[in-house]
Amino acid sequence: MSYPRNRSNSGQSKSGAPGFTLVEMLVVMVIFMILVAIALPIVKGLISDQKGIRTAQNVEAFLSAARSRAVAEGRTVGVRFERLETDDYARSTCLRLRQLVGVPAYTGDAADAVAVLSGSPISVATFSSTDSPLIDLSARFLDDRTGTPGANDLSDNDLAPIQKGDLLELPGGRSVQIFKIQFDMNYATNGLIKLGFDLHEPFPAPPATPLVNTFPKNARSATGSESVKYRIHRSPIPSTNNVMSLPQGMAIDLNYSGVGIAGSDFAPEPSDPIRAVDILFNASGAVTQIIYDPINNTRIYPTGLIYFCVGEIDGVASLEGPTPDNPFSQSKALTTNIMSPDSLWVVVNPASGRVTTVPMATMNTIPPPGTISPTNAAYQTAVAESRIFATYSDTVAE
Repeated sequence: MSYPRNRSNSGQSKSGAPGFTLVEMLVVMVIFMILVAIALPIVKGLISDQKGIRTAQNVEAFLSAARSRAVAEGRTVGVRFERLETDDYARSTCLRLRQLVGVPAYTGDAADAVAVLSGSPISVATFSSTDSPLIDLSARFLDDRTGTPGANDLSDNDLAPIQKGDLLELPGGRSVQIFKIQFDMNYATNGLIKLGFDLHEPFPAPPATPLVNTFPKNARSATGSESVKYRIHRSPIPSTNNVMSLPQGMAIDLNYSGVGIAGSDFAPEPSDPIRAVDILFNASGAVTQIIYDPINNTRIYPTGLIYFCVGEIDGVASLEGPTPDNPFSQSKALTTNIMSPDSLWVVVNPASGRVTTVPMATMNTIPPPGTISPTNAAYQTAVAESRIFATYSDTVAE
């Protein structure tokens, strides 16, 4: 007995396996797209978090490598935080770090090169341009009296091989900060250059507000005939190959970077010629100086932790120009790095040179939109609140 063959086999493939209708496939695709729409922001956020953490850790490692090199070589080594440009928000943005390599101490070119000490107390060292030509060359860049009378040309000061702020080591190992390099009044006939210094502790840096400190209590005077051997410890110079570029989209935001719990020393101000920020590690691994304007050679001795804000380049606010941004903006157009939970602090302890990475803390009080200047009290209060975790973490770790 034969049975009729079933000619209609909808819902099954030719092989006999069950198939899907068009409606079923569309439903699955819609569900898949909904799941992707939900998961994409989460995945994107996780990737962004990891990118920020990796960037901060790379900055930390770069600083730590410079510190280790300073200890290993027994000389000053540093890191330069280069600004993107010299105008508007670009001066607040750092995308590249460069290591500053140590140079040998200068003792003159002649075997019998000496410094002649004078002053009461001793405050001047005189050098011969013949025996110490590097000092002579430095005076040509730094002493503008030899050019147009009354000129104040600062454009070439950073080219001087010996800078104001470098250390002059006198017999016995005592090092003093140089704050003046100039030609002698009779240079044309005697070829002498004078370096000014202060035997008192260099804090704050002379000559702005020199302190009368306790060392030495009774500094003796020199008659002008006391010749001594000397060593000048020069600042490190930029390396041509040891450079670190931050990943695309990431930046060090200098608007909120500085020294101390509320410091914003590295933020640009209108008409401020700041070009870069240099962190210098000495042979013991401590931060000996910070130079935050190589052109004017502005130096400070850090008395608190040093903070660098790591965030996204899109979160850098412009504090200059005719329409400056609100540095504490949370709008869709601009969420600044200090208001972003993804930003981090890279913290340097100047006493030990230790570097750590810490998350940004939430601020309790957001300053009003008109609080633009980093010198404003409300600005500094907000910055201090955002650094509270960074401060405590370094204290606990120590």
